[in-house]
Amino acid sequence: MKKIVMLALALAGASLLGLAQEAECSLSGRLGMEFEFVPVPPATLDVYTTVTLGLSFAGANVESRTVLSLDGLEAEHFKIGVDLEGVTLTTGMRFDPCFSKYWFEVRGGCCPFDLGALFLVENLAPTCEPTDFTVGLVLDLGLAFDSGFFVRSITGFGVENLYYLIDDDPATELTAVAGWWFEEELLHLGFVTECLRTESIIVFDELGFAWAQFYAAYTWQEPIIELGARVWLSSMFGFDWADLILGITIDPVQLKSITTFDWSGFLSQEIDVSVSFSGIRLYSRTLFDFTGLISEIVGFELSF
Repeated sequence: MKKIVMLALALAGASLLGLAQEAECSLSGRLGMEFEFVPVPPATLDVYTTVTLGLSFAGANVESRTVLSLDGLEAEHFKIGVDLEGVTLTTGMRFDPCFSKYWFEVRGGCCPFDLGALFLVENLAPTCEPTDFTVGLVLDLGLAFDSGFFVRSITGFGVENLYYLIDDDPATELTAVAGWWFEEELLHLGFVTECLRTESIIVFDELGFAWAQFYAAYTWQEPIIELGARVWLSSMFGFDWADLILGITIDPVQLKSITTFDWSGFLSQEIDVSVSFSGIRLYSRTLFDFTGLISEIVGFELSF
């Protein structure tokens, strides 16, 4: 009887181990497609199609983002990453349509520290012209505490537009410049709780203070309602523009409105709509001003 019990326990343990390994090595991914329509006065329309494919397996991930227009291939972005128990390695390339960029990033740390570095090689020459390569480097240091306070410092050498690293928009990216010296310093400070989020972004360049952004938002639960404001300053005391943000989530629908204005009044309006169900997300983004439609984006994403 004792042998039978031990055999049963061994088989159960083997089954649990097999399920754990299967879960760890399970394949997941996403497939998305979006269409962007941009009116061009007086009576033409630019149409861009973006196809995104992402796969994840056993701590590794691969992502491809292809941008097409009526003229053919506009850009191809390819990225590979792997998580090595706390250290993440990521590399990527861009073709538009000829080879134009290569970058490599390493990130890791131990709570509360987060350290990262990004090395970039980019072609500054016009598309498919004789190459003019330059290099860039980004150093990233962050601190995050259980209280909700965080601070992050990003320093760019030979690159600018560091804000594009934290704006959560896959269509924006770092911009390389000629030379190998200091270009920008970005400081990101904030405090986050379940309902409140406040943050400040301050950017310096080789001439000193460049611009700043201040953001605050409060979120109510059931239904989820987000009310926030974002202010941009072009100098220490110079108001540039501001955004009023209103978001409402009533599962499975998400609505978001961003109204932009300056001292002269209304500048633009962005309306985002998203519907998610059964691993499918349908979304649209409409941007317009007093002159009419600026751009319209519609798309879908499948997760598996």
